[in-house]
Amino acid sequence: RNKYIQISRAPTTLQLSTMGKKSRSSKQLKPAKNGGGRAPSVSGYTSNLTASSFSPPSFAAELPPPAEGWARELRKLEKELQNTRYQDAAVVMSAAKVARIMRQFDLLEKILAKAAAKGVVDQELWTQLNEDVSAIKRVNTSVRSDSMKQIIHGVMKEGINVDIVSFEDTTFSGMNCLQFATLRGDVQMMEQLIKMGAALDIEALPPPSDLANHTGVVMKPKGCTALLLAVNGAITSRNIMSIVANGGMGGMGGMFGGNQARESYEGCVECAIQLVRLGADTSVTFQFPPGGKNHPIYQSWHVWKLEGKSIRDVATLVGSDLFEKTVEEFSAMEHQLENVNCRCGSRLPWKQCHAGKPTDPYYLTDKDDEKDVSKIKWRYSPMAPCHCNTSNSRLGLPETKKIYFKCCWDETAHREYYQCDKTSEIRVMARTAVTPMQREAMHFMQEMLKGKSEDEINALMESTQQMMKDPKFLIANRCKIVREGGAVALKAIASDNPCSKLSSWDPEVYAGVMETMDANLSFQWNDVHWALPKAELLKWTEEWNEALEQYCDNAGLTGSEREDVIKLHTASPFAPCGNVKCCKMETSVKQYSRCSKCLN
Repeated sequence: RNKYIQISRAPTTLQLSTMGKKSRSSKQLKPAKNGGGRAPSVSGYTSNLTASSFSPPSFAAELPPPAEGWARELRKLEKELQNTRYQDAAVVMSAAKVARIMRQFDLLEKILAKAAAKGVVDQELWTQLNEDVSAIKRVNTSVRSDSMKQIIHGVMKEGINVDIVSFEDTTFSGMNCLQFATLRGDVQMMEQLIKMGAALDIEALPPPSDLANHTGVVMKPKGCTALLLAVNGAITSRNIMSIVANGGMGGMGGMFGGNQARESYEGCVECAIQLVRLGADTSVTFQFPPGGKNHPIYQSWHVWKLEGKSIRDVATLVGSDLFEKTVEEFSAMEHQLENVNCRCGSRLPWKQCHAGKPTDPYYLTDKDDEKDVSKIKWRYSPMAPCHCNTSNSRLGLPETKKIYFKCCWDETAHREYYQCDKTSEIRVMARTAVTPMQREAMHFMQEMLKGKSEDEINALMESTQQMMKDPKFLIANRCKIVREGGAVALKAIASDNPCSKLSSWDPEVYAGVMETMDANLSFQWNDVHWALPKAELLKWTEEWNEALEQYCDNAGLTGSEREDVIKLHTASPFAPCGNVKCCKMETSVKQYSRCSKCLN
């Protein structure tokens, strides 16, 4: 994910804080009747966007909510479409409706076309859905441009980090592609990038050393995010509408006149609202870049007194009651956790979309930041390239090229990937039960540290950490514990799980196999390996069994004795059922699914 590409864009004719490119509304410019409480120093114009732009279609309320969320429902219906060859009218209609609810318009268009070719048509519904598809395609967006297709291919197929793909623009320099999309008010491009794993609040590229680059384009605001640029764009476009309507700028037409000005403005407002609904940080503040306070492009910031103000502080300047309400609602932790949108582009809350199962966690909070909404880490986008490709690369395995939802999302490995929106770093969350032996070790450590000074504790911890870095020391101690602890130690390795058969293994053979491996790659085998991702499980199974064969060679085991040792101590990728009353074993790798108790 460290590859880098740069996209150039043809320059626009005028440098202002933003000139946008899109939105849904094409209504004529219309000043607010009473100003709506907006700051008169910006404009009397207000947004036409309503809550319906961010809600499912009306027929969604008539459908029973699926037990595991709309995403799994759509995946199931896609399989049924293939099985029935688009000839089952009920399946086709259901799939079309759910594709529309999920805002998967490319899939919806494909369903409508294939169904029509098969003669499966519901005239009234098809007319409505075809109009929805046409409306999306009428929007002026860069998402269908050659440069964007290049980005999509690079991110999804070649491992390029979407957060460091830059766009050259005539407004600000140093923007990544998400920031460019929001500055331009290009909602479709923005949602496509977030779907592919873009972090919302990352500053991305480091600021250049000079205020302006080699073409004279000024540096982007200090510490800016995609949301800040969308709000900046909305405020600027709103002001331009007022100036042009009053004959300023020579009564300019083009992208600053008539419907184009409205589209620029509405696009930025829609980007801003959706970013907040996705969990973007609204506490970020407007800051001049070093030396940029007196640059002409930032002169409007002085007029509106934006410096040092947060998104929440300037929400009224955007000219949208819906934006103000959204910012206020999503500033509350309880509301945000319940309603923040899934990153697949559906505009549905996580629990209605890809996190529909009880076993689908979708956010992570640190204990010290439980009341700060800006510190929440949301689940990595289900439509982004699966992060197991990073592990596969480390293990020397081929990459899957699959999206997260169709690869490791439902894996029984008790691991989830979460993304920090400020750094784009991925955090892996693994859950495992604490064994009695581990509890005893923690208690021993607490007793050992009693009465010691802070300096003594730090010295002891540093010494321990240095020893733990030596793989030979670790393996020697683990083997010693196994040999001395016998069946009790082997049982502890399996977290005292009654489903494990490790306690019946020979401790000497177990320790000998570990010693046979390279110290840097050695590990403890656990036959209840639900916590291991599939790729690592298969790799470890192969490595353990190879080491077992080598152990038998080193020990000079032959004939029936060798066969017995290998039969008992061979690692299997198949796991037992987690129910202690059930004696079944998997017959395929990762066959069994997690139950709700796995999250306790």
